[in-house]
Amino acid sequence: MGTRIVLAVSLVLLSGCVPGDGNSFAFDDPEVGRIHDRMMGVIAPDRGWERARYIEFDWAIGENVRRHRWDRWEGDARYEAQTADGTVVAIFNAHEPMAGRVWLDGLEVTGEDAVTRLTAAYRAHINDSYWLVMPYKWTDPGVDTRYLGEQSDDEGRRWEVIELAFADAAGLTPQNVYHAFINPETGRMERWHYFSNPEADAAPSDWTEWRRYGPIELAENRRVGGEPRIFFPHLRVESSVPAGVFDPLTP
Repeated sequence: MGTRIVLAVSLVLLSGCVPGDGNSFAFDDPEVGRIHDRMMGVIAPDRGWERARYIEFDWAIGENVRRHRWDRWEGDARYEAQTADGTVVAIFNAHEPMAGRVWLDGLEVTGEDAVTRLTAAYRAHINDSYWLVMPYKWTDPGVDTRYLGEQSDDEGRRWEVIELAFADAAGLTPQNVYHAFINPETGRMERWHYFSNPEADAAPSDWTEWRRYGPIELAENRRVGGEPRIFFPHLRVESSVPAGVFDPLTP
């Protein structure tokens, strides 16, 4: 595989999701349904994704770390990152992110600067969340799935491949396309190919180190050419929201 990695700001309704049973979703293609149902049985048994209300995760690439706290059911989010001019903390709801609040080194930011920083925080939330939970998002509104059949890679590994594309009006980047590579031995998605548009070259990443967090499994590393490029040094999943995680900052 190549060594290029692309930070995809993907569409999908990552925030403000209501609980639902992904295993009962009726896919148009029964082969997609077969693969999806098996995958959910492996990585989110007993309706695990429905029970995974609160997710904490740190998204990291090199020395750059962005910290997220996320109530999937209500859409509440907290974002923290170190920038060139200080530490930014944003608290917002993904249904109306521009109504949120943002602080720089503990002092609240207002006006156009607040709008700019809230926009960046919201886009990071969408991007970074998709890098974490894409296997759980096949049933989101606006997602079109298609079974591409079995494929073998250069190392002789066999995969079942699903294409995910998106409705024109959906999300931030509806032109993106993804190919999800499912390991038929484990049932997990262990690779994806990201395409910035349908004519673009594939940007592959391996999804590795799958581990259990609360009611679901998550992959801790995104490897390119065998090396971890995007990783998640902190992960936590709960069925309820811890107290105080979305409280506004005080001087």
